[in-house]
Amino acid sequence: MQSPDHPLQGTRQLIWQHPVVFAALIGVAGALLTIGFREAIHGVETLAYGRSDSLVSIARGLQGWQRVLPPVIGGVVAGLLLRWTQRWVREEHGGDYMEAIALGNGELDVRRSLLKALSSLATVASGGAIGREGPMVQLAALAGSLFGRWWALPVPRRRLYVACGAAAGVATAYNAPIAGALFIAEIVLNSLSLASLAPLIVSAFTANLVVRQLAGYAPTYHMPFSALNHDVEIMALLPLGLLAGAVAPLYLAVLDQAHVQFRRWHAPLWLKLGTGGLLVGLISLLSPEVWGNGYSVVNAILQDHWSMAALLAVLFWKVLAVSATTGSGAVGGIFTPTLFVGAVLGALFGDLLQQLWPGLVPVPVAVVIGMGAFLAACTHAPLMSILMLFEMTQNYNLMVPLMATCVLGYLVSHALRVRSIYAVTQEQIKPAAALTIAADLLHTEPPTVTLGQPMQVVEERFRQSRWQHVYVTDAAGRFLGAIPLQDFRLQRLPDGTAAAQPWPPQLLRADYPRVRLEAPAWEVLEVFSRHPGERLPVLDTQDRLIGYVVKSDLVLLCRDYLAQL
Repeated sequence: MQSPDHPLQGTRQLIWQHPVVFAALIGVAGALLTIGFREAIHGVETLAYGRSDSLVSIARGLQGWQRVLPPVIGGVVAGLLLRWTQRWVREEHGGDYMEAIALGNGELDVRRSLLKALSSLATVASGGAIGREGPMVQLAALAGSLFGRWWALPVPRRRLYVACGAAAGVATAYNAPIAGALFIAEIVLNSLSLASLAPLIVSAFTANLVVRQLAGYAPTYHMPFSALNHDVEIMALLPLGLLAGAVAPLYLAVLDQAHVQFRRWHAPLWLKLGTGGLLVGLISLLSPEVWGNGYSVVNAILQDHWSMAALLAVLFWKVLAVSATTGSGAVGGIFTPTLFVGAVLGALFGDLLQQLWPGLVPVPVAVVIGMGAFLAACTHAPLMSILMLFEMTQNYNLMVPLMATCVLGYLVSHALRVRSIYAVTQEQIKPAAALTIAADLLHTEPPTVTLGQPMQVVEERFRQSRWQHVYVTDAAGRFLGAIPLQDFRLQRLPDGTAAAQPWPPQLLRADYPRVRLEAPAWEVLEVFSRHPGERLPVLDTQDRLIGYVVKSDLVLLCRDYLAQL
């Protein structure tokens, strides 16, 4: 009989505790939860309308008052569920998977996650203009959180497993396992490190495999096969990337403004969501296509020709409906509505291109390219967007124009608006150690003096900052060196008679270490290894002082990175 410390038994234990193994198990659990949520939507729709296929076709078959009433009822029910969530669940527990991955301790509260999923179920099944992928990803992420809690793992490992669950959720929502893994890596983790990317891919792949075997879901979008045979066709699509990049900030601004207006209204949450549902219902009287997340409308645009007037109308009403739903505080995904806007934008561009140069680029190709470019422009994640559209269309011929337009869309959008659709999380997450440069760790407004300033100014800088060094710049802001506190104390006269005199140039330490703005983290760490201080000045290419980096920030960054290995 083998003893507990037998080498082979220890090896087996280590293998079973490997993150990739856990990632596969989380993928299975996440897939089962997302299947259950999707089937629950079908069940509620069948009970409410007697059928469960396309919400748009259901809306078209209803009378006027019947189109208005379901979104209102769904909004009120969703609001009550959210209110109960706030009342019953303590706020210190994690509520959102992005926060749990990037900021929290890797824990998601079970009751809160389930209540939010039920709230989203009420909104989605009643025709709310929002995606169903949000709660699907949340539930799958909950599976990862429960795994980490069950095994009492350290916080970095718990965060990784929540990320694995979220990747599984995205993969099952869009039948896109590679893009699901990159969505979490590029947007939430802000890292393409193999230590985190490998478990994400395994979890997403396993979840996708389970869904295909058990549920047999069809591809998300049905696109007619199209091939681009000449470079001129690819070049003709490049302006679509620029257009998507220019429109994305406007779209995000509309969504932001809707949130602002609803926040200013001091009303109960159920009334806000009910009002959002009322707006959707009223809009559906003019355009029933606003019901739901827009899957069926995009597929219709891919299969049939729509006039430019019809496209403009559905785009206008859909953006208003999405703004009303999300602005009121409804829980759901914004990913799918964003793809909808990109699809209509691409169809409009394709129609215009057909008028200018008939037969050059098929409209369905422009639709797919528009979806990818607009998604990249809104998420600021071009790599994920490229692979997402490739996996959903399975058309390799579109890879080159997708790559070009997604990058163009991202560059233009980022230049016009730094914050993406996931800005709240992106502003708070820490940069990845492998990709970090000094600019990512930058602190501004260090204590500085210039040549010729009085001794009392230098003394005031030391008193205000409590630093061991004060940086010296010239009139143009170029870094000249630093004044050590110890040398300054020796120079200062006890009676204060020299306070008004310029500080002596011999106090300047011109060889004080510094780093460039674009210096990688490893280079900054190397400079710190030769420098006993806690801070280093950061310069631009013109030697101007931009700010400083702190040693503790770099240590924490490396600690979190090593903890995930």
